[in-house]
Amino acid sequence: MRRKPIVKSLLYVLSASAVISAGHVYVSHADDLDNGANNTATAATVSTNVTAASSINNILGSQLTADNFISTISPIAQSIANSNNLYASTMVAQAALESGYGTSYLTQIANNLFGIKSFDGTGVKLKTSEYNSNGQAYSTYAYFKSYNSLMDSLQGYANFLTVNSRYANVFKSQAKDGFEAASNIQKDGYATDPSYATKLINLIKTYNLTALDGNTSSTNTNTNTNTSSTPSTNSSSNTTNTNNQPTTTKPKKTLATATYTYGNPLETFQLSSKFANYNLYTHVKDTTAKNVTGNWPSYLKAGSNVYVDCLAVRTYKGASTTWYRIKTSKNAKSYWVSARAINFPTIHVHEYNGKAKLSHANRGLYSNVFNSQTLAKSLGSSNSYKNQTFNVNQIATYTYHGKENTWYRINISNIGDVWVNKTGVTYTKAEKKVSKKKVTKKKAKKVAKNKTTTKESVYSKASGHAYLNNYGKFALYNHIPGTFKHIQKTAWSQVKVPKDYKVGVNLKGIRTEYNTTWYRIVLNHKNYWISAKSLLFY
Repeated sequence: MRRKPIVKSLLYVLSASAVISAGHVYVSHADDLDNGANNTATAATVSTNVTAASSINNILGSQLTADNFISTISPIAQSIANSNNLYASTMVAQAALESGYGTSYLTQIANNLFGIKSFDGTGVKLKTSEYNSNGQAYSTYAYFKSYNSLMDSLQGYANFLTVNSRYANVFKSQAKDGFEAASNIQKDGYATDPSYATKLINLIKTYNLTALDGNTSSTNTNTNTNTSSTPSTNSSSNTTNTNNQPTTTKPKKTLATATYTYGNPLETFQLSSKFANYNLYTHVKDTTAKNVTGNWPSYLKAGSNVYVDCLAVRTYKGASTTWYRIKTSKNAKSYWVSARAINFPTIHVHEYNGKAKLSHANRGLYSNVFNSQTLAKSLGSSNSYKNQTFNVNQIATYTYHGKENTWYRINISNIGDVWVNKTGVTYTKAEKKVSKKKVTKKKAKKVAKNKTTTKESVYSKASGHAYLNNYGKFALYNHIPGTFKHIQKTAWSQVKVPKDYKVGVNLKGIRTEYNTTWYRIVLNHKNYWISAKSLLFY
């Protein structure tokens, strides 16, 4: 006997994983949870900053079409992604792929955008396609979750990733962008389709979904509390107490926010003497409700090398701290740790006016000196500019593992200022200084009388912002110490420190006698000089 079709016609959607035909649905689904303890977690209703949040919360899958899917889902996904430290681009791409742009049977009847399964026998039972270890497709039946609304489905997806520690590298604190998050989620086993990540990346590019991600900052404002019951399509999202008594809800913990700056995966630093006193976390501390801690390998000791590829400025209750994402070996799992667990070499920088010719050696060009606290992001290779000569404006030196390192800051027109190691430079040549004219004894005495100590420092323009870091150890001055006779010191108790520790920077000075670096900062609308050691730049 011929079976009646569920829909009147077949709708084929480019790159979609759900195809409706004869009552069967193919879903590239999320696999089971790490263990049975958390598999009852369901979506919770959340408040968002989207306009008319109450009406958005009630949008149903039955209202979606292939034409309105992206415009309908994007603002909801963006709000939920921002609140859960996720990339909205990956979230929307997955929703489109899993639901056939909202036209799949599962989405239309159960508001399930992501093919998330149910393991308690509730929800919707459907026939689905899977892939075995050899990449061959086969059919089976499975239960899938049913949600009250599309917002619940999107929040359910965020909850699903949060309670499953294996998806830690999908969050902003682990993946540098939505493309990397898409690749990671396939590696983590979200779907058995071997081309799953490729499809997601194609969707992100096709619809320019990275625009939803904004910058690399993430702000978490809730704990993503999970409810214990599975919602169904005919249940109400608002429940009433039978005794007409108001229900008590547990107050949500305020989460920390973090701003991320990515560096080079090959950059290494040494562990400090007290590294074991600091915990390892899968995310920056307090930026997510579910944060798994890791253990330091027993073979590590003070001075051991670790790989560092990302920096985060964490803001929590008005205080800012610095964190780094590390690997104890190239193939080890990434963890976040406080900056205090790492030792950074002291880097001496001085101004230089000369030329440098790049060699044939294929050396990297970086945003900062390698092994600096601000990390060195790769900007290209010296091999692309071999035998070309560039202006040098700074030289940096430091000792690392007993070896002296020298770096040159050169200016390349299409990139700007970049740093290159001395081994990538054929030669450097200082600009010739204009010879001094002979002066009479009378003129020499006059020059000596008028000479001031300001020449003991070399100044250069600076602009932008910096963050105060361990600033209490350093004093504020009206001039760089030693450059003027009358130096005034200002105590920190006399100024108001910004809550985010962010200050403006308008001038840089090098005290030539000791080769120390100073910056003039703006604090409470006044200028102060402070040691560069008290500042962090991002």
